[in-house]
Amino acid sequence: MRRVHYNRPWRFSLFLVLVMLTGCASSQPSKFYQLNTVPNKQAPIAGVSFSRNVVIAIGPVRIPDYLDRPQIVTRSGKNELKLSEFHRWAGSLEADTSRVLLENVSSLFPAGSISVERWISFPASRVPASLRVEVLVDRFEGTLGDSVLLKAQWRILANDGNLLLSREAAFTEQMSGSSYDALVAAMSSTLARLSLAISEGIASVLRQSPTK
Repeated sequence: MRRVHYNRPWRFSLFLVLVMLTGCASSQPSKFYQLNTVPNKQAPIAGVSFSRNVVIAIGPVRIPDYLDRPQIVTRSGKNELKLSEFHRWAGSLEADTSRVLLENVSSLFPAGSISVERWISFPASRVPASLRVEVLVDRFEGTLGDSVLLKAQWRILANDGNLLLSREAAFTEQMSGSSYDALVAAMSSTLARLSLAISEGIASVLRQSPTK
């Protein structure tokens, strides 16, 4: 009977393949997250005289490149960031932030008083906006088990492009736990606070010069 001899390099290669297959089989499944609107405890903003067909456009909303990626980014130190391969955004963080801002701002005005829409470029727009809100996010991340920081600049523009109001805002929200669920919930809460600040800015502009 003929014996087959396996040399060591071949056995080592087989061992590596088995290790890789075992690692793939036991890989942690990815979880996907989405920002959400937060139930509004604030009464609708009143005391604003609206004409008919007031359209507020939200956008563009810009997110730093280091945040607008599939992986959720957390801060583990003053200068260190961590990207989680197994905790990811269900879509684009930039688009998700824009969606939640739009929904939040819309909910803060009396029903039927204004129309809040996602901004699109003027050539593609069928209905010109009465006012447009641009948002530039500088920071939007947190430390697991600690807090979330949202720092942003925003401004309100007239339909002719004139600047009507410009503000900076920073909101910190303590997390209710150390999970990614708690992180995303805290991020949603800071976004709700930014939405309120923007809505009050819109109301201030309309009180000073009601849209015709």
